Amino acid sequence: MPKREIEGDWVMGWPDRKRPVLVAGKDSQGRVINGRAPITELEGLITPTDAYYVVNQLEVPEPIHPDDWVLTIGGEVGRPIEMSLRDLQKLPGRTVRAVTECAGNDAGFFDYLTKGGKKPSRINQQDMQSRAAMREQRAVPSTEEIGNESTTTCAMSAGEFTGVPLAEVLKKAGLKAGAVSVRMEGFDRGQPDLAVQYRSVGRSDFKLVDPGVINYEKGLPLEKALHPDTLLAWSMNGEYLLHIHGAPVRAVVPGWSGNWWVKWLQKIEVLNHVPQCYYQKHYFVYGSSPEDPDKEMITAMGVRCIIIDPLDEDSPLERGAHKIRGLAWSGMGAITRVEVSLDEGRTWRDAHLEEPRERWLWVRWSYLWEVDKPGQYRIMARATDEKGRVQPQIPWNYQRKHFDGIVPTDVTIV
Repeated sequence: MPKREIEGDWVMGWPDRKRPVLVAGKDSQGRVINGRAPITELEGLITPTDAYYVVNQLEVPEPIHPDDWVLTIGGEVGRPIEMSLRDLQKLPGRTVRAVTECAGNDAGFFDYLTKGGKKPSRINQQDMQSRAAMREQRAVPSTEEIGNESTTTCAMSAGEFTGVPLAEVLKKAGLKAGAVSVRMEGFDRGQPDLAVQYRSVGRSDFKLVDPGVINYEKGLPLEKALHPDTLLAWSMNGEYLLHIHGAPVRAVVPGWSGNWWVKWLQKIEVLNHVPQCYYQKHYFVYGSSPEDPDKEMITAMGVRCIIIDPLDEDSPLERGAHKIRGLAWSGMGAITRVEVSLDEGRTWRDAHLEEPRERWLWVRWSYLWEVDKPGQYRIMARATDEKGRVQPQIPWNYQRKHFDGIVPTDVTIV
């Protein structure tokens, strides 16, 4: 029987290929509200829009037509203004390619590397539909239920974003001398799901702060707000934003985890202080425990390097030549080096870094491994960024945010 070559109206050229799709969870109306990207199935640097991961902290709002959307800019500015999408598009534009990563991506590996136990899989194993149903029911899981959940390397993607630098908008409004931060507010509104936070900690035997019904907001430090690559974006991967990705306009904050990339923007307020936003005072923080009095808001990601081929699940492998390959990126700039170890980290060998190597985008890397002896092997990889930071950088923290540890691939050669 000939292999299937047609998909819809298109001749695919890759008969029977498996196309990467989002592992999605939907609400009771059938709308996608969360999802994980099939990272291990992707080629190239840019994640297809339909496979881009989705995380939302509050309820997904009803869409606003772009023609009806208005952004207000006020606070510590000389000229408070309102801007339509067309107004934004008249300003000098910019395109940035960057990794977007959920702060809790790979959280389970924190526990694996510090406490041992079963190693989480790189392959997405989460039941996103069950997670979506629990979100609607606002069910708080028990510590036992949390302990039995799987974690995954699939809450991250990379895209090309087009918009206008936030600095251009602030320039138009006229910053006052006392400006310290920029509060960005979305029109998504709701009561934070405490179950999400319990899962981030890995237990539910303590009390969380419940702020009630709020809008999603973040208070971006002025230095990062004025960086030319920090954008107000209306386009992703060459097309206007989808609603689930924050349309009509969202923030793009390269190098910082996804909780800073405020979606569904409606208000910008320049402040003379750093605001005590819920999602940077109580959640998305570093600390030693829920009771730690010195919690610190998280900002830039660490140095990340993952192996996507081979995976543990590919074992056993035959003797011969194997191409080890993966992705590496950093919250502070371009990757300058990736090293591979095949002897438990005693020695390291340089991997090949593919071009292009952009500041905020991940780099593809590879290492050709010639193996002629059967046995158990542990493959490790680590990255270095342009700031000289060598993986890992981020210590264990009780919310298990910004994991950047070295996770091995364990294979058997026969």
